[in-house]
Amino acid sequence: MNIKEKIIQMLIKKQPLTSSVLSNQLGISVRTVKNYIYQINTEYPETISSSHTGYSINKDKAYDVLRDILGEEKEIPQTSKERVIYLLNMLLKSHQDEQFNIYDIGDELYVSISTIRNELKQVKRKLNKYDLELKSKGDYFKIEGLEKNKRKMLSAILYKESDMHFISLDTLQNSFKNINIDLIKSIIINLFQKYHYFINDYSLSNLVLHIALSIERIRDNEHYIQGTQPIDQDLIEYTLAKEIASQLETYFQIKFNNEEIYEMTLLIISRASSLNFKTVTEENLEQFVGQKCLSLVHILIDNIKAIYSIDLSSPEFLIRFTLHIHNLLIRSRNNYLNKNPLTKKMKTSYPLIYDMSVNISKTIIEKTNITMNDDEIAFITFHLGTILETQKNLASKISVAIFCPNYYDLSLKLVENIKQYFSNDIVISHIFTEENNLLELKNIDLIITTVPLNILLKTPVFEVDMFLTNQSRYKLNEIIIEINREKQKEELRSYLTQLILPELFERNDSLNNKENCIQYMVKKFENNHYVNKYFYDDVIKREQLSSTAFGNFAIPHSTKMNAYKTGINIIISKKSISWNRNSVNLVLMMCFNKNERYIFNKIYDTITTILSESDNVKKIISSQSYEEFIDSIVNSIK
Repeated sequence: MNIKEKIIQMLIKKQPLTSSVLSNQLGISVRTVKNYIYQINTEYPETISSSHTGYSINKDKAYDVLRDILGEEKEIPQTSKERVIYLLNMLLKSHQDEQFNIYDIGDELYVSISTIRNELKQVKRKLNKYDLELKSKGDYFKIEGLEKNKRKMLSAILYKESDMHFISLDTLQNSFKNINIDLIKSIIINLFQKYHYFINDYSLSNLVLHIALSIERIRDNEHYIQGTQPIDQDLIEYTLAKEIASQLETYFQIKFNNEEIYEMTLLIISRASSLNFKTVTEENLEQFVGQKCLSLVHILIDNIKAIYSIDLSSPEFLIRFTLHIHNLLIRSRNNYLNKNPLTKKMKTSYPLIYDMSVNISKTIIEKTNITMNDDEIAFITFHLGTILETQKNLASKISVAIFCPNYYDLSLKLVENIKQYFSNDIVISHIFTEENNLLELKNIDLIITTVPLNILLKTPVFEVDMFLTNQSRYKLNEIIIEINREKQKEELRSYLTQLILPELFERNDSLNNKENCIQYMVKKFENNHYVNKYFYDDVIKREQLSSTAFGNFAIPHSTKMNAYKTGINIIISKKSISWNRNSVNLVLMMCFNKNERYIFNKIYDTITTILSESDNVKKIISSQSYEEFIDSIVNSIK
């Protein structure tokens, strides 16, 4: 670290500082300090100012100077929130038992040690929510906890970054001030309607962004390079791209070449749905991009799943992302990398998604030997952020396909009516006019049709009148509620089968009192290596504080989360078991590992709510098998 960098760092951490203080800490003379400050201000005017109290620094300019000194575009977190995210990302991606020095981190982020200590307090609170611990000893700190909890937290932060409309059309207009974004949107929508194409809300902003970038590039006289594969000019998407280009050329006074129209064709293929369903699929994707490119994308998707616990293998993302990587490889090999006005926003607003994009870019470079810049990395960030936003919405909303044969204009009207009343509950992903297309659908929760279907489908189907009357809306709302209920049931079933193994379920009529029952169940936990020898005493201490019997069921457990692994032990007894002043027929003994506290939070309230209704308990107690027991609890969700 050179003297100039040290001076700037010291002033960023604390200001004002006198020349004598700087002199003492740097081990140089006062005159030398003044000479260095003069050099900095000569090269970077008005960076450091002086007064009777000492030297002060303009932090914004200081970061620019540091970037130049470091010789790279190193993004330095500048706010408390940015530093917390930086520290979390660093810890969550660290190796087991890897330690960090608080002074090194302070130097790296150009802040004081007290600032780092304050940020680590926030980090610790956030880690605790995912059963992770921040351990510190002396000047060193590290993270402790299960790897799966690290990945769970990392993916949760990534999804949270994509919360508020990853890139909206308003954001695009702010970034492209000399390009009419609403006009591009209108041209796309009008021509899509003409050719009976449908594009969902998530894909529209993506397509508008790429077209806006093309316009800006052409205005700068940087036309798209040659080298792409020949396009089938009989494709409707090609005709559609030509018409979009023609209208854009008239308005913006520019000219698209054949390669740019080819790229637009691929963008339309990957983002829009033809009502004839003739588009790129997983099966024919290799024909467009080649085997090497497709294999590379599969490697990238596998790496993301391994590192971040995020599954990006959906057909929609695979097709879109593969076509993007295909074009990226062509651009790089022809020394024509894209410019992206959104790069700075991507880095500062979505630091973890951008970091994930950097990791993807490193793999691409290693596998292909191409070169990439920050703008291309930001493009990858855009793709990742969009799919994360889509996934998060689909997880909380119902995915819907609409079948409306032969009436495209009316189907669009129906879509608008449905969005008006149910936009908070559903995502419309497809519109179809041919019945056989419905057989090719994947990951759809509901099909809304305007006519009776002649084919049998596993997916729920709701027949609606074209104009969505009040009666239709009421029925559709009931179906949405039922589908959401089924999703809740499947989630509960997944947790129950994870926690209650068949060997932990038993019908037993020989246990007549609380003491015998607890001893018996603890022993079963011990034999299956769930708990240590102190668990029995902990359960008894909890019972002494307050009985865990409620009505005719009991939930004995320890107040400590020190089990080897989390589990639930079940006893159903035809004969009543004496439990203090109660008589119970169902006992659920629970043990929890501290690293799986989130499971406790997920299921404890749900189970107690279900058991609070006596009718539910009666049905559960009548279960004769493990499978029937799980079904009884799951089906109690109303």
